[in-house]
Amino acid sequence: MMSMVCSRYARYALMVLYLCSAQWCALRAQDSPYEGKRITDIQFSPPNQPVDSLELEDLLPVKKGAVLSLADVRASLERLYATGQYQDISVDAELSGDGVILRFITKNSWFVGRVSVSATVSDPPNVGQLTGATGLDLGQPFREEDLQPATTGLNLILTDNGFYQHHIEPRIEYDSQTQQAHVHFEIDSGPRAKYREPELNGSLELEPADIIGATRWRRFLIGGWRSVNGNRTRRGLDRIRSRYENHDRFLASVLLKGMEYDDTSRTVSPKLLIEAGPKIVVRAIGAKVSSGTLKREIPIYEEHTVDQDLLAEGQRNLRDELQSKGYFEAQVDFEQRGAADSEQEVDYHIEPGTRHAVVALDISGNRYFTSATLRERMLIQTKSLAARRGRFSDALRRRDEESIADVYRQNGFRDVAVSATVEDNYRGKTGNLAVHFKVKEGAQWLVSKLDVAGFVQLDASSLLPTLSSSTGQPYSEFNVAADRDAILVFYFTNGFPNASFEWSSKPGPQPHQVDLGYIVHEGPRQFVRGVLLEGLDTTRRSVVNRKVRIAAGDPLSPIRMAETQRRLYNLGVFATVDMAIQNPDGENERKYVVYEVEEAKKYSVSTGLGAEFARIGGSETSLDAPAGQSAFVPQVSFDVTRLNVLGLAHTLSFRSRFSTLERRGVLTYVAPQFRNHENFDLSFTALYDDTHDFRTFASRRLEGSVQMAQRLSKPSSFLYRFSYRRVTTSDLKINALLVPLLSQPARVGMLSGTYIQDRRDDPINAHKGIYNTVDLGLASKLFGSQINFVRGLARNATYYSTSKRTVLARELTFGAMFPFNLSGPLTPDEAIPFPERFFGGGGSSDRAFPENQAGPRDLTTGFPLGGRALLFHKTEWRFPLFGDSLGGVLFHDMGNVYDNLSSISFRYHQRDLQDFDYMVHAVGFGIRYRTPVGPLRLDLAYGLNSPRFFGCKGSLDDLLACGSDPTLRTDQHITRFQFVFSIGQAF
Repeated sequence: MMSMVCSRYARYALMVLYLCSAQWCALRAQDSPYEGKRITDIQFSPPNQPVDSLELEDLLPVKKGAVLSLADVRASLERLYATGQYQDISVDAELSGDGVILRFITKNSWFVGRVSVSATVSDPPNVGQLTGATGLDLGQPFREEDLQPATTGLNLILTDNGFYQHHIEPRIEYDSQTQQAHVHFEIDSGPRAKYREPELNGSLELEPADIIGATRWRRFLIGGWRSVNGNRTRRGLDRIRSRYENHDRFLASVLLKGMEYDDTSRTVSPKLLIEAGPKIVVRAIGAKVSSGTLKREIPIYEEHTVDQDLLAEGQRNLRDELQSKGYFEAQVDFEQRGAADSEQEVDYHIEPGTRHAVVALDISGNRYFTSATLRERMLIQTKSLAARRGRFSDALRRRDEESIADVYRQNGFRDVAVSATVEDNYRGKTGNLAVHFKVKEGAQWLVSKLDVAGFVQLDASSLLPTLSSSTGQPYSEFNVAADRDAILVFYFTNGFPNASFEWSSKPGPQPHQVDLGYIVHEGPRQFVRGVLLEGLDTTRRSVVNRKVRIAAGDPLSPIRMAETQRRLYNLGVFATVDMAIQNPDGENERKYVVYEVEEAKKYSVSTGLGAEFARIGGSETSLDAPAGQSAFVPQVSFDVTRLNVLGLAHTLSFRSRFSTLERRGVLTYVAPQFRNHENFDLSFTALYDDTHDFRTFASRRLEGSVQMAQRLSKPSSFLYRFSYRRVTTSDLKINALLVPLLSQPARVGMLSGTYIQDRRDDPINAHKGIYNTVDLGLASKLFGSQINFVRGLARNATYYSTSKRTVLARELTFGAMFPFNLSGPLTPDEAIPFPERFFGGGGSSDRAFPENQAGPRDLTTGFPLGGRALLFHKTEWRFPLFGDSLGGVLFHDMGNVYDNLSSISFRYHQRDLQDFDYMVHAVGFGIRYRTPVGPLRLDLAYGLNSPRFFGCKGSLDDLLACGSDPTLRTDQHITRFQFVFSIGQAF
């Protein structure tokens, strides 16, 4: 990069020298009529110049009304060329009366604007890769001869991906107003070639068929060769190297020397040069070490070479690995045998010694920092469930010594010294190890005085109080570096791209004091000439303009430029947003800021397959299971999203899910940043949900809602929502005559609000933080509702890191609903229909129950009825089991769904078969396997006091006759053992 900049400036310098000499000679030949005459006018041809008129007047040494001087003319040419805005400049002088008219005849430079590619090319390469291959960078100077290397870059990437018969047609569009050169490449890719038998050269040592098979360039079983692309070629070479490594030849060299294309068959034969190299046998003697550990810890496998330094590094790594497993006295040596060109053997002789456990870790001598503060920065650990032997090695000890020292140095303790001693057989017990850290803090150095100079064009009154090295504060180079960054960011934000910072120190008036001096070199200030937006096809410019946070006349601030880029990305309709300063190396004061956007695809379609395996309440084929039974539920999802509707950055989406339990479709229209308020998003939703076979009833819901989401702060937001829905019930597992009002269709109009506070470090798998939600809703006849009730649901979850790898998590959920203004003979228990009542139990509330099986039950059939109040509390201790991917969970759940708020009880025992208002507990163990979409969860729960009840069995007719035939009713209970298999933590 530096050589490119230097060559560019050298080219400018030679051009200036040549042209200035030519102009000087021309004017020298006319000394007598021009030299010393007064300049009556200064003109430019063409009149519209690429440099702003105000800047141009200040830039030129020659002035209207001044005496003409050849030195001023030369200086004017040099300054104009230094702006980088001109490709050619000539000067003409014309006598006018007693004076002279000076005329600058210019030809402006061009700069890279939008670079686009039109190609019917299947990925790879994609459009972004093709655009990048041109090497044309936004805002950089452009000449037509730059098309040749750009076309060469496209040729290389196309042929690399098998397009040998392509054709490229470049086209340039010039914008004289902004000096932008928009470059467009029309590409006819032609057909993609296929592989054919590769040509193998060199010392193979393996069978050619084995090598070719490793590439996977030929289709498996069905035969035939695959189509060529660069990724497939490189993966094939990597697989050949892996095949040699599997034969202990990890020094093997595999080079692609060329790709021979046959125009007739449209096939390519890769030419490979392979040097198998010697066999390298690495063994661990004296201790059992897996081959995977050897390959991970000994760098000769990664570097593909063998030398003493790499073998010695492997020696240290193996020792640290053994020490981390409790063999703190482990000794490792290595021996190398064999010639460089034949089979070599490398033996690592290991004496693991006695296995230890770190049982104590203490810090002494620390007064300024607490031991707990220092422990947070240490890697050595005492033994625990997560680390059975603790964590210790010489490398960890050295790192912890340095970490503690760094903390002190950053706070002014320049002479701090930290040492660690290891005590074996701690307190007389063999194998127990104690690590003692001793800190010698020394004196704390303070800043006695801070002098800041160089603030000329900016007012530093708001900045200086925020500096870390103010008077009386600890002195450290770390704080000075933080001050430097703060000062330079302040200047960069205000348009000083070349600002620099110097500092000095000298002893203060008292011991352990320092006088600091900061000097700022501001450099020239730059401003925004204008903002150029390129690449808008569908998106309305007015939508984008509202997101731009930099305008003509503002200081040229990279921070505000980046803020604009972030805001454009947040619109959610751009695949890429590139930004640049036009002519960044030019010395002009005012510059264009250029944004080039690539709009994302308008439509996206996604499908998914999944399944749920758990105990599920109810069954269409077995009506005698009111307590739930094991079931496997396959699921299919289909989603379609339309981005940038009408060019307004709005989104229309349809999401659906189909399973044996549920058919669901949701149509959503989202208007983000409503009326240009970044913190408000407006959405409209239409919902169809047909749910059956997992509760006491099946339900069909039609719902429409409008919602305004407001971001109050980074962790907090509020949702304002109005919804109107009609819910009907069917397939009752109980006699509808027993609960006629509960089973009737219901129309509910509800106004609600939700407050969300999320301070978790990771919403998918939190290790620390807090998560709170409060939802309040009012259903009233004023909103078209058939029933009047108030509904509230609150949740509080907290996460504590009890050590570096263990987490204590807990969650409390509380809800209640209250009907009001009841009409006729309705009682509160009858007023709330089935679909609006609380249901609970299962993997997300209380694992003592199958899904939605908690709470009151029909006294005749035993099927759940839901309730008007709920209270659940869950506690989990999460810890690692094996490695970083597999973890374990011990949990305790307690809670229930209750008839009403006054029925909430913490009783442990069920009074009788008609009592369900008591606290049900479960304990259990779970396994978590980390995946990219969240932890895979398997929980096994044991209910300590699961409820018993009367339930029916038999056919549907038997179920309906249950009330009159007691023989059909039996004493049933919720199975004590429950299981949940899903993705994601329980909370």
